[in-house]
Amino acid sequence: MNKVNREQPSCMARVAGMDEVDVQRERYRLLARAIKDAIWDWDLRTDQVERNPTFYEVFRYAPEQVEPAGSWWTDRIHPEDRDRVARGIDEVVRGEGDCWSDHYRVYRGDGSLARVFDRAYVLRDASGTAIRVVGSLVDLTERFQMESALRDREDRLRLATWAADVGTWRIDLETWSDTRDASLNRILGLEEIETTQDVSDWMSRVHPEDRDAVIDMHRRCVNERCVYDIIHRIVRPDGSIRWVHDRGRIICDPQGAALFLTGAVVDITGLKQLEEERTELLRREQRALAQSEGDRLRAEEANRIKDEFLAIVSHELRTPLTAILGWARLIKERKLDPERIQQGMAAIERSARAQAQIVDDILMVSRIITGKVRLSTHPVDVAAAIAAAVDTITPTASAKDIELCVELDEDLGRVSGDRDRLQQVLWNLLSNAVKFTPKRGRVTVRARRAGAQVSISVTDTGKGIDRSFLPYVFDRFRQGDSSPSRAHGGLGLGLSIVRHLVELHGGTVEAESEGAGRGATFTVTLPLRAGSWQAPATSPPGGAGHARDDVASTSLSGLHILLVEDEPDARELIAFVLEQAGARVTTAAQVSEALRVLSQERPDVLVSDIGMPEESGYTLIERVRAAVRDEIRRIPAVALTAYARVEDRRRALSAGFQRHVAKPIDPSDLIGVIAGLAGRA
Repeated sequence: MNKVNREQPSCMARVAGMDEVDVQRERYRLLARAIKDAIWDWDLRTDQVERNPTFYEVFRYAPEQVEPAGSWWTDRIHPEDRDRVARGIDEVVRGEGDCWSDHYRVYRGDGSLARVFDRAYVLRDASGTAIRVVGSLVDLTERFQMESALRDREDRLRLATWAADVGTWRIDLETWSDTRDASLNRILGLEEIETTQDVSDWMSRVHPEDRDAVIDMHRRCVNERCVYDIIHRIVRPDGSIRWVHDRGRIICDPQGAALFLTGAVVDITGLKQLEEERTELLRREQRALAQSEGDRLRAEEANRIKDEFLAIVSHELRTPLTAILGWARLIKERKLDPERIQQGMAAIERSARAQAQIVDDILMVSRIITGKVRLSTHPVDVAAAIAAAVDTITPTASAKDIELCVELDEDLGRVSGDRDRLQQVLWNLLSNAVKFTPKRGRVTVRARRAGAQVSISVTDTGKGIDRSFLPYVFDRFRQGDSSPSRAHGGLGLGLSIVRHLVELHGGTVEAESEGAGRGATFTVTLPLRAGSWQAPATSPPGGAGHARDDVASTSLSGLHILLVEDEPDARELIAFVLEQAGARVTTAAQVSEALRVLSQERPDVLVSDIGMPEESGYTLIERVRAAVRDEIRRIPAVALTAYARVEDRRRALSAGFQRHVAKPIDPSDLIGVIAGLAGRA
């Protein structure tokens, strides 16, 4: 006793020595220790979180494992729940309410996963700014685990509720009066006191859809002396609906006469909601799994097609490279007769053009995907477009001894379109037909006018199309045979380009085939345009060749050309081409060299690459156009570049170049462009 008396002054002195803030803080800590829930207190100003001892016990963390920063706990939340929880806390901190709660999953210190219910309140200063967030965590893991064993434990659970502080009732079977305890009235949303009333009052509070089942259960229990056991809904005075589990039994006197029907009511609304959430979650998971499986299969198919396409691109690029490198080495290292040299040069040119076509097709598909294909629309004579395409493919068909048949209506009319794009469509279809038709086969082009439309079909007697592949014949990167042993090359882009260009013209394209080995027919349908248009002038057969001869004979004699190109081989080749045409060429490997030349000399024409290290051709032309010397500022300039898209040409011209020439170059074309700029054409 004396010991207690001696300690009391010390304790009182310690309390007395505290200011009010310390007392409140001590009270808070004692309260946090006494509460069985995990309590946390987050000071937003310092980003420090205090947690009560229960937190460490419940979540199995040692104090030294826990960091005081607010993000430490967020990082331990399950990844699928983390963003939602962080967003909810952020919203309430910003001022959207003062209370927040959520269910989520979190990892304990031992690595196990816990399901928790977290509720927090925000403390704000006088200006309304949040300064603290205080919350409590309830571990619901066992509750979720119990659901899996709920059916096995239902009877024991219900028996336990009879002895627990739950809502109880008793019906006097003689007077049919119903006595309810305070807890049951609380469940019903009534004043929390014990009451006695007629049993009809209870029935009036049962949900109308469940009332007949409850009445029937009452009748059976009284007549058959069975256990009273039913789950139903009750309606509170405020209109809210609660799920209850109502269980009871008959109480008899010693002689076996029924006296009372008594039982207990447990509010299972929370469990019902969890069941519904679990059911909905299961449905969502099943849908997600089905969607995921579909996505996985589509992704695998897309990856397979991509891999096949890349392998084909590699093959198609390497094949002409073999001829180019092989003939180049033979011509360089061996003394070949002139005929062999011409043969080799022709092979190199064919292979280079094949590579250029591959690059053009890939770029065309890129423009299609990004929606950057534009049409230069004019009236186009359908018959003339077909004739031009047939003339182009005739040498290839003749080499395979393939018969080309053309059957056209007399007056096919004109369509409004891009002549070059339409000829590309027709050439692609004819090229495919000739490629897949064996020697001594036949390719037929038919064109018919039907009302306001014209129909153009290309039919071949070639390998045909397997019916299973027919729906995918116009898809990008798709080929009927993409195996290493396939008989025909190509990237599988031509028909997808055809479909897109035809649709840009407001038309349709269809493919028909009766199967492998039975040929195929591709039909393009285009809308005709009313009016008596005059078709643009087209070059007569051989016109392009004559124009090329005229360009080749153009002289650049007396012209001084500044060539800016960082790639040595390309620089040497272009300089040689220009010098052969009579020009005097000064070369520069980068922008700084070119600017030095321009400061000392006055070239007649500037020819510059675009993509160069350190500074690009755009930088060069910008400085040239801003030069002080008028003769430099006005120098004609050609952009010579591998950037060959429509938007690249547009950018080059807007930057200050007068002409845009795409690599790989045709020497005659380049000479013609330079001659035109210099006034020699």
